[in-house]
Amino acid sequence: MEKKMCSYETLFIINGTLAEDAIRAIADKFIALATEQATELKVDEWGKRRLAYPINYINEGYYVLLSYKSEPTFPREIQRVLGITDGIMRSMTTVRNEGAQIPVPAAAETAAPAATESEATTEE
Repeated sequence: MEKKMCSYETLFIINGTLAEDAIRAIADKFIALATEQATELKVDEWGKRRLAYPINYINEGYYVLLSYKSEPTFPREIQRVLGITDGIMRSMTTVRNEGAQIPVPAAAETAAPAATESEATTEE
């Protein structure tokens, strides 16, 4: 029986007040876990960024985005491990829809609007 492989993205935020070594160790832990369990892994480290709102009085976090293909059991496992790891502030895993495309507005919608009635009457 063939195993079903789906595309996923996992984004997690590491506490920005930790030492650089600790941040690197946490990021490497999850990158290694994804390397073992997933295929087509892409790691995008966004680095330290200011949070939109403080989380437990912390204003900065280190963002890491993992894009990968795996069986449906792995995203549940990585979310479980992220949830029990000290230093992880927030995490989220989503299924990527490979066939979806971002809608682009038609040229007519982006063109300048036609003159209004008040503009048309002043030109006479």
